[in-house]
Amino acid sequence: MIHWADLNEVSASLGIRLLFLVYRVFGRLPVLLILYPVIFWFLIFSKVARRSSYDYLDRLYQYSGGATPKPTWLNVYRHIYAFGECILDKLIIWSGSIDDLEYSLDQIEAFNELTKEGKGAIIVVSHLGNLDFCRAIAKFHPNIDLTVLVHTTHAVKFNKLLKAINPDSALNIIQVSKFSMQDAMLLSEKIEKGGLIAIAGDRVPLMWGNTIPLSFLGSKADFPLGAYLLGKTLGCQLLSLMAIKVNGRYEVSSKQIADFSDPEKRDSMDLAAQKFVETLNDGCLKSPFQWFNFYPFWQKINHE
Repeated sequence: MIHWADLNEVSASLGIRLLFLVYRVFGRLPVLLILYPVIFWFLIFSKVARRSSYDYLDRLYQYSGGATPKPTWLNVYRHIYAFGECILDKLIIWSGSIDDLEYSLDQIEAFNELTKEGKGAIIVVSHLGNLDFCRAIAKFHPNIDLTVLVHTTHAVKFNKLLKAINPDSALNIIQVSKFSMQDAMLLSEKIEKGGLIAIAGDRVPLMWGNTIPLSFLGSKADFPLGAYLLGKTLGCQLLSLMAIKVNGRYEVSSKQIADFSDPEKRDSMDLAAQKFVETLNDGCLKSPFQWFNFYPFWQKINHE
């Protein structure tokens, strides 16, 4: 059985640095041209990513009733190419040039309302679209105290790369794999003071525990319960936050998916998780090549 943490998604840091140097000197177009052979090489030699992409596109095609791209080699290539472009955009974001990208913030009323009220909350993010765009949204709300929980088994190199570009990218990051009681107390204090805690809702824990099977693109898949357990324990709201690229433009959106702060109408964790997955379903239908989980996402259920 393959766990996402066993895969090294972004290991060619030297190559990425060179591509970013090309971007800074010559602009975006030359990088996009260089990406074509690079992604072709990746397509040929990364069997897990290739098969996982094909599996995802096939499920999405069936789920959409044929409205999304068919699962073909060409579309698998387009899917992985979109990931390569996303990596470039992450570097652009953390270099401080986020305005080089086209984006819309018209769908984040729930997030803006939360920040106005100054309430602490859990922000559930995903690998649908650009995760780092969500982290960088604090740029637009300088008073936000945003803490990011990350699994760093294979993210260490990429985080180092981002830190080399901009030291601020490594601020307020807590490694989930090294989570301690002290960290728990710190998070509780942050929520009480109106801070936000971001955590991915689409990567199962390293030890395969604390998951819930939910219907995603028409089939059951395991999703982590960490965000909902944390929200329930800390008694706060949970919001989704996504930045998916549609026709070359990032559309950032946010929805409330649970409110554990009101004892009289506390939502269930199961319902909250299902609401989050529904946002993933909608996002995949809207922008089919923006789902960047290149490992056998549905594997555990299939093996039962």
